[in-house]
Amino acid sequence: MSAGLLAIYSFAGEINLYPLVYYGLRAMANRGEVAVAYLLGHRGLERLEVDLSREEPRDVRGVAAVGCVYTEDCCRIEGDVAYCAFGRGEVKPGAPSEAAAYVALTADGVLYAYRPPKLWHLAVGAHGFDFALIATETAAIEVLGGEVRRSMRGGELLKISRLGVVSTGGEQPGEVCAMEYVYSSRLDSEIDGVEVAEVRARLGEALAAKVKNSLDVIVGVPDTGLYYAAWVAEKLGVRHVPGFVSTVRKRSALLDDVRDRVSAIQLKANVVKHAARGMRVLVIDDSLISGLTLRHIAQLLRLRAGAKEVHAAVAAPPLRSQCPYGVKMPPDSHMVFNHLEQDTVTKALELDGLYYLTLEEFQRAIGVRVCTLCFKRR
Repeated sequence: MSAGLLAIYSFAGEINLYPLVYYGLRAMANRGEVAVAYLLGHRGLERLEVDLSREEPRDVRGVAAVGCVYTEDCCRIEGDVAYCAFGRGEVKPGAPSEAAAYVALTADGVLYAYRPPKLWHLAVGAHGFDFALIATETAAIEVLGGEVRRSMRGGELLKISRLGVVSTGGEQPGEVCAMEYVYSSRLDSEIDGVEVAEVRARLGEALAAKVKNSLDVIVGVPDTGLYYAAWVAEKLGVRHVPGFVSTVRKRSALLDDVRDRVSAIQLKANVVKHAARGMRVLVIDDSLISGLTLRHIAQLLRLRAGAKEVHAAVAAPPLRSQCPYGVKMPPDSHMVFNHLEQDTVTKALELDGLYYLTLEEFQRAIGVRVCTLCFKRR
């Protein structure tokens, strides 16, 4: 999981920016639960803690803001510059960075945004002539009522001030992190003009071609697995039903402690018994790391709902290595395919069958240039 970055610039002078900051970050809550922003107002640069769990009528006036949402605070203030960044590269606001994306705001009213040559995405949008909007997710710009103008080019630096917008550098972006398409991004976002939903539909169709068992029903693991499940079901001609109900939205793959992850799984997936009782069930998930989610899901379907058979299919190759560029994921030692062969994994996860796309099948189906280092053991 990578961070969601946000920047807002008001060409109309000081206004209440808090609603825009809140909803812009809330639109990227799929990327984490920690939201922080810095706003430039009459008192200078001001830090804002944003509680994504509740709306509140706050009036915080300013001309510009930068923020991020992630599993931890990814914003900093150094002297008269506040910035929010993601990636392993060094960040110097106003200058290129080798492997980090950032949005930065200076005390004298200049906003910078930088997209590195590869991996991380930033989009540019506008709300009429009033605001410039920059975000990791195009959906965040649209949620704020803005129009997405384009994705930034790889290595492009934007400088925004009351005098206008200046772009320097940039070329066709390189490979994007594969997990942005598989897991991290919102379904209604685009990356470099390609819809995330379109890519996930292709992966779902490719995954369906691997399934050989006779089935009665297909269910998706909330929330990311649901769209894949719909396309697998369409391709196989098998009924697709909601098999689980979420109490809260949690990203269990982001948690390191096993107890926390099991708790998160239970909170995001309580089984609908009627959907699976006496059925041969295929469960669809987006990715496979430790297997804790699938094992818990299989137990719920079999023991609590009374499923006759439980099979699983995963839209990406199993993860085998931590990301060298900073994406949050468990250590290599937690990745089940680093220790067991597929037949043993299937038994260990209490499944009757397990399917996933190989790296070659994944690359053919995804149809865009992506980094796949996390799927390779190093």
